[in-house]
Amino acid sequence: MNIRNAGLFCLTVVTLLGASTTANAQLPPNFPGITVSNYVPGAVAEGYVFLAVASETPGIGTYLMILQNDGTPVWYREVATKEIYDFKMLPNGYLSYAPWIEGHSFAGGGDVVHEILDKNYNLQETITGGNGYVAESHDFQLLPNGNVLQFGYYRIEVDMSQIVPGGHPAALVASAVVQELDAQRNVIFQWRTWDHTTVEDYFRGLMNDPNIKKPVINGWHLNTINLDNDGHILVATPQAGANLPVSSGWVKKLNRQTGETIWHLGGTENQFTFVGVTAAEGLQAFSGHAFHRLENGNFLIYDNGNTANTRTSKVYEFSLDEVNKIATYVWSYVPATQISGSGRGNAQRLPNGNTFIGWGATGGRPIPACTEVTPAGQKVFEIYFTNSLVESYRAFRFAWPPTNKLELTHYELATGNTYAFTNTGVTLDVQAGGGDYNEFMVTREPYAPVDPIFLETAPRALPLRVKMNEANLPNHSLTAMVSFDAASFGFSQPTNLTVYYRTEAGIGIFLPLRNTTYSSATGQLRTTIALSSIAGDMGEFIFCYPDLPDVAYAPLLAKPENYRGIQTYEVIAPLLAMTGVVYTVNQQLPISLSWSPKGMARWYELQIATNQDFAMRVVDVSYQTAAYYLWSNALPNMTYFYRVKTQNDAGASDWSVGSFQTVAPLIQVTTPNGGQLWQRGLKYFIQWNDNVAESVVIDLYKGGAFLKSLATNSSAGAYQWEVGLDLAAGNDYSIKVRSSTNAALFDVSDAAFGIDVPLINAATLLPDGQVQFGFTAPGAAQATIWGTSILTPPNWQNLGPVTVTGGSGTFTNTPAYLFYRVSVP
Repeated sequence: MNIRNAGLFCLTVVTLLGASTTANAQLPPNFPGITVSNYVPGAVAEGYVFLAVASETPGIGTYLMILQNDGTPVWYREVATKEIYDFKMLPNGYLSYAPWIEGHSFAGGGDVVHEILDKNYNLQETITGGNGYVAESHDFQLLPNGNVLQFGYYRIEVDMSQIVPGGHPAALVASAVVQELDAQRNVIFQWRTWDHTTVEDYFRGLMNDPNIKKPVINGWHLNTINLDNDGHILVATPQAGANLPVSSGWVKKLNRQTGETIWHLGGTENQFTFVGVTAAEGLQAFSGHAFHRLENGNFLIYDNGNTANTRTSKVYEFSLDEVNKIATYVWSYVPATQISGSGRGNAQRLPNGNTFIGWGATGGRPIPACTEVTPAGQKVFEIYFTNSLVESYRAFRFAWPPTNKLELTHYELATGNTYAFTNTGVTLDVQAGGGDYNEFMVTREPYAPVDPIFLETAPRALPLRVKMNEANLPNHSLTAMVSFDAASFGFSQPTNLTVYYRTEAGIGIFLPLRNTTYSSATGQLRTTIALSSIAGDMGEFIFCYPDLPDVAYAPLLAKPENYRGIQTYEVIAPLLAMTGVVYTVNQQLPISLSWSPKGMARWYELQIATNQDFAMRVVDVSYQTAAYYLWSNALPNMTYFYRVKTQNDAGASDWSVGSFQTVAPLIQVTTPNGGQLWQRGLKYFIQWNDNVAESVVIDLYKGGAFLKSLATNSSAGAYQWEVGLDLAAGNDYSIKVRSSTNAALFDVSDAAFGIDVPLINAATLLPDGQVQFGFTAPGAAQATIWGTSILTPPNWQNLGPVTVTGGSGTFTNTPAYLFYRVSVP
C-alpha cells in the first residue's frame, strides 16, 4: 500500500485479464491485460485514458481502447492490422488513429492511412499523403481550420561510394516529406529534405559509421509535427537518421512562406545556448517523440533517453527565446527508477497542470504504458500492460465524449435589451427581432468546428466554437450585436482576430464578418449580424487569425532520378535545365514530372513544348493542384522542354524550367567492364545504367559461355556480389545484365575481367638488364597454372625457377609472393 499522506486515498490496483472479474467477463480473450497502480483519486485530471496496441504480440489483438481510471474499458475496437499508431482526440472533438498498412515508410515507422472517427466512432474520413506520397505513422495533426499536417517518406538513389569509401554506388537513401493538406486534401505546402540539404552535408561526420555503406539507408526520421503560434511549422526527431549514431535529436522550425529553416535546436546544427542545464543535458533533452508548444508559451518535450538504454527517459519543459536563441530550463520529470522507453512515447500537459506521459517502446521490459504526475513530480496514476511485449505508440488523457461545454438560455428576448450569457462569455444587444415567448440558447465548446469550409484561403482558427439556437422567435430571425469576452475566451491577441460565421452548425461555408472590432475598454470582440435560423439552428461562430500572407516562389523541380520502379510519382528522369544537362527517359514508359512548392502553393501551371521558347506546346495545363504530372504521349527520340510555375494568393511565380530527351529502353554494364581483378570470397559491386521499370537478371559468363545466373534484382543500378569460392580462377569472365521481361534488351561487359588473377608488383631492374617482379599468388592449387600461362605473354620470356617468399614450397601461406626474372624486349 502506497500512502503519500493522511489526506490522500490509498493506492488502488486493478488488473484486467480477460474474464478475471464479472465486470470484465465480456472482454475478448486476446484483449491485453492491464494493471493500474499509483492511482490517487482526486489528484488526477479529468477524462479517460487513450491507448492503442502498437506492437505485434502473440496472443494479443491490436486494439484501440479508451479506459477509465480503474482500467475498465469505456470503449474498445480490435483493428485488423498488426500495429496502430497515435490514437487521440482531435481539436474538433473527433478521433484519429493510424492503422499500419502493407508497406514500410523507410524510416522506422510504417505506411498508414489516417482514419477519422466521429464522437460515435463512425468512420468519417480516411487521409493519406498528397502528391502521390504515402502517409507515414509517426505523427498527424488535424488543424482547427480543417487543414492537415502529416509526414511521408521517399527514397532517392545516391552513389554513396562518392561520399564514403565502400559506400553503395546505388544506395537508396530515405528522405522525409512534410505536407500541409487543405480541407479538400490538396497539398498546399510541401517540404522535402533533399530539396533543402545535400547528402554530403547530412552525412558529414558519420564517415566511420558502417550503416551508411548499406544499400538502403534510413537517412531521415521525423516523428513530430506541429503548427506553431506564428503560423510556421515545427518538426522534430529523436535522431539525425535511423541507424545513425548521433548525440541528440533536434527540432527545426520551417518557414511556411519559403520552406527555409528559421532555426535549428539540438543536434549537430544547434543554434541555441542553454540556461539552467548544461549544454550536454540540453542537447540530450531533444532526443524524443514529442515537442509542442504549451498554452503558457513554453515547449514540452518527451526525451526517450537513448536506444542503448543507458539513461532514463524523461520529460522537459523549456522556454525559448527565438530571437536570441536561448533555451531556458523550466521543469522536468525524471522517474525515480530508470524507465527506458527507447522509442515512441509522448508528454501531454493536462488542464489541471498535471503531465501525462506515454513511455513508448518497452523493449520487452516491464515499463509503464503511461504515467500521470503533478507539477511537483508526484505520481498519481500509472498503467502497465501485463504482457511486457505490448506497447502503445503514444498515450493520452482526454475529457470524453466531447461534451465539455458552457450553455445558457435566455427567454423572451426583446428588441433594445442586452442579454449576457454570463458563463459562456457571450453578450447579445438585440437590435431587431425580439418578441414574446421566445427562447435563445448560446453554447460555447472548447473544440474547433467540424468540417470547416472557407471561400478564401483558410485562416488560422482557434479551437473554439459558439453555437446559437432559438425557439419561437418572430420570423425565426434576430439582428444583434454579438460580443465575446476576450478574457473569458482566452484571446491572447484579440485585435488581430476576425469572427467567422456560418448559418448552420457543422455544415456549410464560414464567411468572415468584416465588421469585427475589439474594444479595449470593455475587453470584448464585437460584430453585428442578422441571424436566421434553420430548424432552430442560428448558426456557428469561430475565431480566426489571418494566415501568413502568400509569397509566390518558383517551384523546386525534382532532382534527376531514373525510374527504378520504387515510386512511380517520383519521375523517371526529372530535369533541371539550369544545369545545362539534358536527361534521358525511357520513351516506352509514362513520363512523370514532379516538383515541390517553395512555400505555399494553391495550384500550378505546367507546359511541355518541343522548343525552348515554348511556342510549340504539346501540354498546357492550368490550375493543376498536384505537384506531379504523368504524361504518356511523348514521341521517341525527341527533346522536350517543360516549365512549371506556382499560383497562390500573391499571384504567379516565375517559371522553373527543365528538359528531357526520350530514348529507347537501355541497359549498359559499367562494372566490371574489362580489366578488373576480383578475388574469390570477397564482395564487389556489379553496376549498370538502365531506364527500365522491370527487374533485371544478372548472368555470369566465362570464356564467352553462360556459366550461371547470379541474381534477379530490381533495376537499381548496382548489385553486390560475393565471388563464389567454387569458381575457377581465370581472366575470361564477363557479366551480362538483361531485362527480366524482354530477352532482346541486355548488355555485356565490353571486355573480360579476372577472378583470382595474381597482381604483379615490386618490379625491379636488375644489373644484368633483367626485371625481377612479384605477384600475389591466388593459392597453392593455382600457382603452377599461373606460372605457365600468365607469365608467358608474347613479349615476355620465363627465365628462371620460382622462388617462394613468406612460405614454403607447398604454398601454405596465402597470399604468397612469387618472384620471376624476365627480360624486357
